[in-house]
Amino acid sequence: MKVAVIGLGWWGKQIVTCLEPSPHLDVTHGVDMDLEAVAPFALAHDLVLLNSLEAVLAHPDVDGVILATPHSLHEQQVLACVNAGKQVFCEKPLALKKESVDRMLALCHEKGVVLGVGHERRYEPAMEHIARLLQDGTIGTLLAMEANFSHDNFKKFTGTNWRLNKADSPAGAMTALGIHLTDMFISLAGPVRTVWAQTASRSFQEPAVDVVSVLLTFESGVTATMTCLSSTPFYGRFTVFGDKAWAELTEISNVDVDDPATVVVRKDDGTRDVFEYEAINTVLANFEAWAAAVENRADYRFTDVEKAHNVEILEAITRSAHSGRPIELGRVHGA
Repeated sequence: MKVAVIGLGWWGKQIVTCLEPSPHLDVTHGVDMDLEAVAPFALAHDLVLLNSLEAVLAHPDVDGVILATPHSLHEQQVLACVNAGKQVFCEKPLALKKESVDRMLALCHEKGVVLGVGHERRYEPAMEHIARLLQDGTIGTLLAMEANFSHDNFKKFTGTNWRLNKADSPAGAMTALGIHLTDMFISLAGPVRTVWAQTASRSFQEPAVDVVSVLLTFESGVTATMTCLSSTPFYGRFTVFGDKAWAELTEISNVDVDDPATVVVRKDDGTRDVFEYEAINTVLANFEAWAAAVENRADYRFTDVEKAHNVEILEAITRSAHSGRPIELGRVHGA
């Protein structure tokens, strides 16, 4: 499948590089607001540069589109891609409101398009280990989860950068980092019932936010807490607690650095096991799974219900942080 990447910033470039070994996806075209700045990268990776999404959609040799663009643009861009007959993969979050995702998914279903989503962290070997421990009963009854995913990559940005503005990042690092954690939470514990969120501007100048902390309660009764910071050196931890064991995943580097991850499992018999996992190309793993779903070779790991629910959680977190009150999902829109 020949694909174009829209947005050749840091992450768009990362996608192009990660997909180079793919036997199923060939990145042939790219679009960026600053074609002159990305020209050396495009030349090095044999990309044809076009000046707009519309030019890509009109190109008969492009089968699919990968969107690495500001979050507030995702809905209109996904709908345009689907209406043009292209398969589409959209970076997370799919949108900032659940109603947007509902419209996107409805059109994808109508047109036979598989909507890919950039939640490659589910494919981390250490994260898959955590999931297996829950599935095989090692953890026992799941009680609670804790997570922290933080880095200071955005400290170099000015307040005008879209990754810091309220229109695209209405709850600090939730859109860049926290959305991964909530995706993993719901994959392990199911739907969320309520959220209570707080944000702060500690190192960043307002209105930019560099602290977000959230308490989540699930329909099952499981609880979870998460924190994402935008102005501290990289920190990654994900812990699940059960009545038979707990397991904790720790990482020392972000996805673009090939450092190992560690999983520690402590059981109720006192045993403590430590596992180390080398980094793999999780971006490629996610895209290969999407391509397999597009070609009807396999089901995609992310259900449409999960895609929509994760954005519903994001929307509730944003509303809670702004109001200072807990938000019950399903009542995000005042229903």
